[in-house]
Amino acid sequence: MPKYDITPLKPQPEFDMMYFLEIAGETRVDQQIMDDFEPFWDTWAKESLKAFELTNTEGEGKFLLIFLEEDVENTIEGIWQDSPTHGLLFHNLAIAMVMSTAQGFVPELGDGQCAPLPRPGEGVLGAFAELGLTWNQEGTVNRKFAVLTPYPYNGGCEICYMSETCPKSTVKAQ
Repeated sequence: MPKYDITPLKPQPEFDMMYFLEIAGETRVDQQIMDDFEPFWDTWAKESLKAFELTNTEGEGKFLLIFLEEDVENTIEGIWQDSPTHGLLFHNLAIAMVMSTAQGFVPELGDGQCAPLPRPGEGVLGAFAELGLTWNQEGTVNRKFAVLTPYPYNGGCEICYMSETCPKSTVKAQ
């Protein structure tokens, strides 16, 4: 089984209002919500956002793994319980943070490009375990806000584990 080195990276998400609106499916957001976002964005970026380069020590294969820790999920769940509308906006804020971070490391993911999800082998699964993460066969990890993608970019839908089930797939059998 190949072993993967786990190298921490310094995430630097940038809040892009237009990108957030696109993710949220909104055309505008009240200023009060934007003001509410700021302390969460700052805290999450400093304390809860994690980014790693996973490198195969025995050959080719390098991946970018980004996720927000469980405390963010719990915070958003609490907001959701108080107000589903605000909860959804904060959910989308977390997605925007993770994807903005991914775009900072892999610029090809900009302009609405998806981050293709590779089928993780045993080495990547071992790295996940070292980081306290669990892979689910449906193509998710035990973090709601996470991205695993080849690093550097080397293709889109054609290399994605989810290409047959993703509604955005450009290679799905019709």
